[in-house]
Amino acid sequence: MVPNLDLILLALLYGFFIAWVLLIVIFVIMNGILIAFSLTLLSIALIDLQYGFSLVSQYYLTMKPNLELGFVVVLYMVLYYATSLILASKPSFEHLVSNFKIKTIHVMNRIDALVLIKTPPLCSSRRLGMQFEYGVNCR
Repeated sequence: MVPNLDLILLALLYGFFIAWVLLIVIFVIMNGILIAFSLTLLSIALIDLQYGFSLVSQYYLTMKPNLELGFVVVLYMVLYYATSLILASKPSFEHLVSNFKIKTIHVMNRIDALVLIKTPPLCSSRRLGMQFEYGVNCR
């Protein structure tokens, strides 16, 4: 048996506890530094934006009609190319739909053929009469 093992283990646990507390303190300090850095960076960015917007606001009345005209021109170009794209893709879409219809009709014909093969023939009126008179089983 190791002498004073309980004291050695107690000292080890005490050391682990102190190390854990120090790690928590370091973690809190690092998070505080990160938050302070982020707030400082955000405040600098906001101050720069305020300065930039004050310069732009002086020219706002001059730039407003030009910006509206530019927006209308961009919107016109987007709509022009979108309509030409839609008109160009319409025949291919119609071709795709017609191919789908043809394939659907082909599949339905195959299903109808399989159903006709699997169903037994209907009873003729002669057989129906025989079924009632003689007990012939007709499917």
